[in-house]
Amino acid sequence: MNNLGKQTTLAFALLIVFGIAVSNATAQQNFRANGETQRGALSDIRLRDKGLVVVLKSSVISAYDTDSWIIESVLRADPESTARHNVVYGTLAKKLNGYIRKHQSLSAATDLSEADFVIFFSLVEYRRILNSTYPFGELFVIVKGEPGMQRPPRIIWKSRKVIWVGDAINDFLKDLKNTRGED
Repeated sequence: MNNLGKQTTLAFALLIVFGIAVSNATAQQNFRANGETQRGALSDIRLRDKGLVVVLKSSVISAYDTDSWIIESVLRADPESTARHNVVYGTLAKKLNGYIRKHQSLSAATDLSEADFVIFFSLVEYRRILNSTYPFGELFVIVKGEPGMQRPPRIIWKSRKVIWVGDAINDFLKDLKNTRGED
């Protein structure tokens, strides 16, 4: 085989190896993007369902956090309010209580065992703006699983980005109202 033939064969082999590597990387990214759990919809929250609010401070932000890791963290967490997160709990409670009073379609749960869904705020940071403290993070709504129906716990709503807690809960309640046809 001449020199040109060897170079062509080598180039072709490298192209095949590169193609395989790219397809494996794409498949792995799709797996991460899709997560390991099923996604639900806001319609999964039925009338009179009980919700529990959980706030956890994230010490590390990872672009590869899967839905299953988030769900596991929330379901293992102690939902007790801590004094340093009172601003977050207060903002969430004020908005949710207003919704509950107006529409009377949800109620509050006191612990995880009686909750049908969890409103989870992943606190990323506190920002100080004009001598006021504003908590920023991501909001998730997680429906607990139904073992009898073989439905695992799943995230049914997530804030678009890391935002102020008040904007995050407002966005969730707006989407819930639209889903239910409430004014």
